[in-house]
Amino acid sequence: MADVQETPSSSELSVWRLEIKRGRGDDVMQEVLRDAAAKGAEVLVLDGRNVFGTEHIASATFHARKAIREGRNASDSLAMETLLYAAGERQLSTAIDKMSVTEDTTEMVIACLTDHALSAKEGWVPYTATSASTETEKLKNYGIADEELETVLPERRYDLILERVATVDLIKK
Repeated sequence: MADVQETPSSSELSVWRLEIKRGRGDDVMQEVLRDAAAKGAEVLVLDGRNVFGTEHIASATFHARKAIREGRNASDSLAMETLLYAAGERQLSTAIDKMSVTEDTTEMVIACLTDHALSAKEGWVPYTATSASTETEKLKNYGIADEELETVLPERRYDLILERVATVDLIKK
C-alpha cells in the first residue's frame, strides 16, 4: 500500500481532466492504470460528472490517508479509500456506481495519489480549483438536495461538497 504519512495539498496533487469519446471510458482508464502501475504510481480515475475540482480530490485524499493511518479504512488501497470519500459514500459499491468511469463518460478526472511522477499525456488538461463547476444540476446529480442548496449562498456551494467528503468519517461508524 502507498505511503500514507503525508497528505498532499490541492496544489501538490497532480490532477487532470481528459475529454473522451462516449464508449471509450474503460479502454482509456485501463491505459491510464497500466501506465501508472508501470511507474509505481497510484492513481484514481473518475467520471468527471461528479468531481468538483482539486480541493474535492485533495480533501478526499486527506481523509482517506487519515483513515488508513488510524486503521479505520474500509478498503485495501488508497485509491479505493479516496473513492469512498470523493463520493461522499459509506459503501464501496455505491461509491463505485456514483464515481466510476462508464461507457457514458465523456470527461475523466485522473488524480495521482502518490508522490511518484505521472506525466500528463496528450489531451490531459490540469484540473484546477477554477475548473470546478458548482452548477445546481451537477450538485443535484452528486446527491446534494435542494434543502442543502438553500442553506448556503451560491458562492459557498463548493463547501457542500467538502462537507459531504468529511461526513464519510461519521457515516462509516
